[in-house]
Amino acid sequence: MQVVFILLFVLFSAFLTVRFVVIPQRELAENNRMVREQLEHSRYANLSLINMQAIASHESANLAALSNEWSRIAERLATFPNQTVMRNAEVNRIDYKVQLYEIRQRLQAKSDELKIRLMPTELGLDETVASGDIIRVRMLQLKAVEKLADLTLDRQIQRLVEIYPLAPVEHKDKKGRRTFEEYPVRIECDVDFEHLFTFFQSVFEEGQVFVFRNLRIESGPTFDAKLRVKAVLSALLFD
Repeated sequence: MQVVFILLFVLFSAFLTVRFVVIPQRELAENNRMVREQLEHSRYANLSLINMQAIASHESANLAALSNEWSRIAERLATFPNQTVMRNAEVNRIDYKVQLYEIRQRLQAKSDELKIRLMPTELGLDETVASGDIIRVRMLQLKAVEKLADLTLDRQIQRLVEIYPLAPVEHKDKKGRRTFEEYPVRIECDVDFEHLFTFFQSVFEEGQVFVFRNLRIESGPTFDAKLRVKAVLSALLFD
């Protein structure tokens, strides 16, 4: 009986050794072999440390060049020249209401001076605001409306029928990081051919770029105002 128990113990020990020692070691050896083969076939396998440092420097230079290019593009396409200040400025309800009142009064006075009818005196913006985040959005919407209203008045339109902001649109990269925001503004105005052309030119000038989301041009209501323009244009604000 002792011999039988000893044989059974030896067999059980051998099984445990194979199961928990030999097989895992073989699997580890196979994994190491596969990793070694992958490294041997890697494009960097035969490169020296100096060459690796040169490649790293080259990639860093490419990253810096792309970052600078993106900064130049963002600066060129930004609607507001002082967008960094606008995004980081502290805004409260009083600031917003004061700005809204002053901008309404200034645009009305400007339209009276130019003898252009400014029908949407409220500018499509409500004085009532709730939280801090909404105040900031409202302020940026107000700035987009102001910029576009100034552009239309400066280009001698016949009449500004309506202008009001739409909900902002956020754009993100593949990693979910915000890259820039659109602040769309709906506008409807009466204008002749010549001043419509100058208006189209103006919205592509640096420091006042607007992106057309949609555009519709119809016959105007009078002989002088030959065209009725209905469009949604977006101000761009980059991070």
